Amino acid sequence: MRGFITGKLLAIVGVLCVIGYIVMQVFFPDRGMDSLSPSERLALKKNIVVLGVDERPEEYDKGRSDTLFVVMFDAAKKHASLLSIPRDTRVRIPGHGWDKINHAYAYGGRELTQKTTEEFLGVRINNYVMVNFKSFIGLVDAIGGVDIDVEEDMYYKDTWDGFTVDIKKGKQHMDGKTAIQYVRYRDEEGDIGRVRRQQRFLMSAYEKIASADMLLKVPGLAKQLTGMVKTDLPLKDMISLGKVLHSMVKEKGLAVATVPGEGRYIDEISYYIPDIRAMREQMAQMQGADMTERYKSAAEVMSQEYDSAIKKVESGDKSGENKDLIADEKKKREAEKAKQLQLNAEDKAQARKSTNIVVDEKKKKAEARALLKKQRAEEKAQAKKAKEAKKAAIEEAKATEISNTK
Repeated sequence: MRGFITGKLLAIVGVLCVIGYIVMQVFFPDRGMDSLSPSERLALKKNIVVLGVDERPEEYDKGRSDTLFVVMFDAAKKHASLLSIPRDTRVRIPGHGWDKINHAYAYGGRELTQKTTEEFLGVRINNYVMVNFKSFIGLVDAIGGVDIDVEEDMYYKDTWDGFTVDIKKGKQHMDGKTAIQYVRYRDEEGDIGRVRRQQRFLMSAYEKIASADMLLKVPGLAKQLTGMVKTDLPLKDMISLGKVLHSMVKEKGLAVATVPGEGRYIDEISYYIPDIRAMREQMAQMQGADMTERYKSAAEVMSQEYDSAIKKVESGDKSGENKDLIADEKKKREAEKAKQLQLNAEDKAQARKSTNIVVDEKKKKAEARALLKKQRAEEKAQAKKAKEAKKAAIEEAKATEISNTK
């Protein structure tokens, strides 16, 4: 009897939970920082979030989304565009406070990254595509590499993650290992320079895939390529997107953009600070939507939230920050700095050693030259002495002959 009553109570509780969930979704939807509900986010095109993931072998660290962009396409109008989101973009990660957008993956994987991206851009994300760095190398090698005109000599040593970029300026045929160096390289432009190179790589890769020779090989490579990518994009949508991209690249080029903003240090950490108002206008244009008063006011609310959060940190209030990963970032930077100092010290020691070797070599050569000069002088003196002795002997012989003749 008691079990029967307990069962009925649990059933009632379950029904109440379901009703409560429905009521919350209808009357209190999960609104973003901009006050927009999920149903109010822009969805005039199919939006696909694409992640290039730096997966870590450690169990406690999922890694980071080192590359992040959104593809928006309209199959009916045969139009597609691509928006890059710099990895250092400062956002509010649901449940974790303010941080860089690439850290969302460390906390909640692809799902949290997708949710963060939706709230940040004010659009609905329909699907995802995810590639890790190992698969990236395999994908590039599978299509036979890509050709890129490298804009400058590139050398960068990441002491923390343990990889080195070393690429010469000029036209290069890149295999997977070289291509990943190119898209990960950081110069004085920081995140924006890296985004620009990633976009150049994507265009070069797609031109290679869309070439006549490559199109004949694609059917045979399809299974191999799809095995390197994680996605929930239906096959028919992949084919449709491929046709649209091929048409655009061939006819007028793919529309490519980057979230507007600027680099800035906050609490000693480098961020990319987005221009929210400009970004939301950009999203409306890319989605082919009207910039309604509701959407404008939402952008204004979000922009004020951003400014307020930054002012709080600058005044010393870090309560809204993602303290754990910020602490990790500072720890990483300090460790990287210490390692770099150690490498610099080792380089200087090696330079001194090389200098000493050069000095020793010069000294040895100078000593060898001095010894040779001395030997030649002695040989010359001996030759002169022998010549004088011979001359004296001849003169003595002549004198003796003259004496004997008398």
